[in-house]
Amino acid sequence: MNRKDRNINLFLFLFFIGVGLYMSVSGSWSLITTEQENLFDFQNQDIPIFTNITQLLTGLICLFSGFVMWMRVHWAFSFSLFSSGLLIAFNLNNMGRAIYENPTEAIIMAAILVIVLQSLPFLIRQNQRI
Repeated sequence: MNRKDRNINLFLFLFFIGVGLYMSVSGSWSLITTEQENLFDFQNQDIPIFTNITQLLTGLICLFSGFVMWMRVHWAFSFSLFSSGLLIAFNLNNMGRAIYENPTEAIIMAAILVIVLQSLPFLIRQNQRI
């Protein structure tokens, strides 16, 4: 691995740890602070508890992905591709809700999407070397 690849690997490790912490804390915070009857309310074609649990699980998977990249496990890039797919799916599915309710969150989601989409060629290339 050359210096450029090591720098990208370090950035992705820090990115997955940061995004995992953000999504885990945000998902658990919204689960804790929302009243129970509001969690199971059907609103805007969605039940909020499923969105919050999905956010929490995606964050935990991203944290795990960051840790396996740090440990340099041989399947780390494959698992990072999986967690990248989860990040893309979650952020695209919830972008409309975020734009409508909280535009600041939509900016963070857009930044996550841009970084993940730019990192896909590197992850695919590293995954094929195994």
